[in-house]
Amino acid sequence: MMARLKNFFSRIKVRLTFWYIIILILVLVLFNGVLYWSMENYIHDRVREQLQIQAEKVLREVSKEQEEDGGPYLLKLEEELEEIVFKGTISAFYNQSGELLMGKDVDKVTPKIIESVESDFLIELEGRGSDEKWVVVTVIAKNNQESIGYLRLARSLTDEEATLNKLITILIFGIPLTLLLASSGGYFLAYKALKPIDQINKTAQAISHSNLSKRIIAKNSDDETGRLIDTLNDLLNRLEEAFSREKRFTSDASHELRTPIAIIRAHAEENLKGERSIKDYRHSLKVIHKQTDYMSHLVGQLLLLARSDMNQQPIEKENLDFTELVEIVIEEMEELALKKDINIDSKVEQGLNLYGDQSMLTQLLINLLDNAIKYTHPKGSIYIDTKAKNNQIKIEIKDTGIGISKEEQAYIFDRFYRVDKSRSRASGGSGLGLSICQWIVKVHKGIIELESEINQGSTFTIYLPQNKKGN
Repeated sequence: MMARLKNFFSRIKVRLTFWYIIILILVLVLFNGVLYWSMENYIHDRVREQLQIQAEKVLREVSKEQEEDGGPYLLKLEEELEEIVFKGTISAFYNQSGELLMGKDVDKVTPKIIESVESDFLIELEGRGSDEKWVVVTVIAKNNQESIGYLRLARSLTDEEATLNKLITILIFGIPLTLLLASSGGYFLAYKALKPIDQINKTAQAISHSNLSKRIIAKNSDDETGRLIDTLNDLLNRLEEAFSREKRFTSDASHELRTPIAIIRAHAEENLKGERSIKDYRHSLKVIHKQTDYMSHLVGQLLLLARSDMNQQPIEKENLDFTELVEIVIEEMEELALKKDINIDSKVEQGLNLYGDQSMLTQLLINLLDNAIKYTHPKGSIYIDTKAKNNQIKIEIKDTGIGISKEEQAYIFDRFYRVDKSRSRASGGSGLGLSICQWIVKVHKGIIELESEINQGSTFTIYLPQNKKGN
């Protein structure tokens, strides 16, 4: 039971409703207290003002009649009191010494003797079964600007207190009703507001490594919850893309390593079966050596990409004579191109300077030229154009090779992706060269672009910022 209650109160919507009710209780208590206090003071002040007005009017009328025809002051006072003062109001007149001359003696309200400065506003009488409050007003009576005594008017607040008690009753019964309605409404609003969170939770539980395609549906993308759902959906899209990429990467890497390992194992087992000729041994060792070179090259490229993903690959930038670097790479690659009867033409602008990593930029050019040579038919040609343009160095490598289809161009920089899968292993490719090229261009804050058509060739264009250290 306790566990179920704990689980119930652990829900956000329940906690929100609970705190909402507590705050509402405090607000209602404060508001009702202020309301009752204000109403009580208003009623008391209103009665006091009425008595004050009546007392002053009575004294004015008496003074006016005294000036006109004289006569006994107390007699005229009694007549005016009966005519002007409201029913239920007690009146009393005291001489200058504070002694009661006229009126009913009512304990503290109109006692036999009062002090000349006595002017209590609110008096509470006790001992009559219940407390009774009276509003009392004392006004100085004057004749020819001389004080002749004090007129005191008093009125019981029994009716007003009854009204205030009814108000308290209404407030007391109104608070629970208000809390009931407010808590129901608050819980409903909290449920509606947090319903998308439950949807997010259910969708998250349905997502696994084998199913990343589920998405959260947002009914309103303009509010905070909708924006949160959009953000989570974007995150799921990136996770699905990254997971698919890593899954493909792992699969391709395993496939790439499995083949050379199988070749090495086959040759080793063949040589262990029995005696063979020196020629056969040498042939097997050459095959094993070639495959280990391939695996070493593949592992080196994988290590480079892994370090680049974690931003741990060291980059040693310096001011370079880029013109000289391009010319050296072209000279080295021309020998490989001649073996395939491929012609390399180049146009390299002189005086090109660049701040970058020499080994990386050399690898960038070698990878692109190597790809161009691999996928260009004999008698074909490769053209290299390098020049400065808009404070950038533009490198354009164009070949007359097999070309790349529009569909495949979207994946050309993905790891282990090959355009001509049937020729990749024979040509020694691992499918990582263009991924490395893209990373090298990125770390040099450049751009690499591709234009290609099937059987028409490909053109790789690279833009690198032309600057020096300190610029």
